[in-house]
Amino acid sequence: MRRALCLVDRKDWDAEDFDNLDDFRQEARRGKFVCLACGGKAIFRSAGNARKATFSARHLNGCCLNPQAWTVFRYLQ
Repeated sequence: MRRALCLVDRKDWDAEDFDNLDDFRQEARRGKFVCLACGGKAIFRSAGNARKATFSARHLNGCCLNPQAWTVFRYLQ
């Protein structure tokens, strides 16, 4: 996910903007994110060698941001 809601400051954060904060400001907000659509708990994943900064969430059932996973078994049904 590119965006998540922080429960500390009630701000809609972009992952890259959050990644650019200093460690002190990030630490105060870590673990306090939720999905914008369903309110499921979200975590921040910082940028790495070959990946961009993102948020990952445990979406609640029916969340519009949680697409159904495609599998070969689904295709064969």
